[in-house]
Amino acid sequence: MRTVIDLLKSERQNQIEDKVEKLLNSWMKHQADMPGWEVLPLFPDLPPCPPAFIHERTDGFEDPFLDELMLSAPVQRLKHIGFLGAIDYMKAPNGTDPHRRRHNRFDHSVGVAELARLYADIRGLSRRETRVLTAAGLLHDIGHGPLSHTLEPVFREKFGLTHHQSGDDILRGRSPFGDDILDIMSAYKVDLDEVVAMIEGKHDGPHAYLYSGPINLDTIEGISRSRALSMKSGRPLPPKRLVAEMALGGDDLPTGLMDEFWKLKDEVYNLVIHHPWGLVFDGLAQAYMAYSIDDFGPDDFLKTEDQLRNKTPELFYIFAWAQRSHKRAYHRVSEMVPEVLDYELKAPRRSFTVNRDVTVTRPTDLSRRYTQSKVHRMVTIADLVASNATREAAF
Repeated sequence: MRTVIDLLKSERQNQIEDKVEKLLNSWMKHQADMPGWEVLPLFPDLPPCPPAFIHERTDGFEDPFLDELMLSAPVQRLKHIGFLGAIDYMKAPNGTDPHRRRHNRFDHSVGVAELARLYADIRGLSRRETRVLTAAGLLHDIGHGPLSHTLEPVFREKFGLTHHQSGDDILRGRSPFGDDILDIMSAYKVDLDEVVAMIEGKHDGPHAYLYSGPINLDTIEGISRSRALSMKSGRPLPPKRLVAEMALGGDDLPTGLMDEFWKLKDEVYNLVIHHPWGLVFDGLAQAYMAYSIDDFGPDDFLKTEDQLRNKTPELFYIFAWAQRSHKRAYHRVSEMVPEVLDYELKAPRRSFTVNRDVTVTRPTDLSRRYTQSKVHRMVTIADLVASNATREAAF
């Protein structure tokens, strides 16, 4: 028999769900058509081809501060930085649907900022709090280099560069972009240190868990985007609905939806991000770059993928071959750089666990209910390809 407390909880949950539905219906904007394929100007008689990245349309923010950040050169650069690195190039884009196109770090960053703004709107946060939360979303990936996480290990080993360090340099005016971000922050009297603390998960405010917790705005947007990239079928978990319920619930967080999201994260990591062939082509790109790194410098980490393609087109031939045949790409790269067979990379494996015996009564409980483990092994590209071939032959 249900107790009075259970009935009250159920009634409250129904009220929250009704509120979420109404809020989302009024908050969502009309989505215009995405830009389509393009005709190359020098070859007008050839069939149209898809651009490297098709951008999601954004009408901007109601706050001019956020619009200026979004239009700044460092943030605009992210339009030409792939979201998943080499994995983005494993299939040719042939449309505008999420599962048919390549995604980029700009769309992801705007997506995180939109989730932050939704949360702030529902909670009725002050303009200062809203700006800090939303700016953190817009700027959290500002330091990513070309091909995102794929090439970062090579730049880290050679130059000691990571996207975290590069991002901090850009934010604080220590990069070729100069004081773009600093000037905007100063003009609107937004505390850069507070925004950086939010990005780095070191903020001590009541909403800091939105960036520091295991289920944060960055991972909610990123996992949802990765799922859309690779899985057309299945019922999606709407990120705006999850964030809206987090905002409405206060300390009474929606563990049912969060449990579902944590399961989705496990699937996306192990079926998409750490897919065996994805690891092979991450490794091929890393190996090629490692053997060519003497031709590069630290500033190349701030290049777009178009600029990187102009400097080393051979690297992108790998992806073109891979779209036709994984094995062909492997053999062609092996012919170009025989040493690639012996190149070692980290092959990671993650598992995500919901500890259902942990009751969430406040945001600090999230890190005990939602845990993850990560292991990796060093493996050569030759061994990875051999194991993939064996696995495919078994099916």
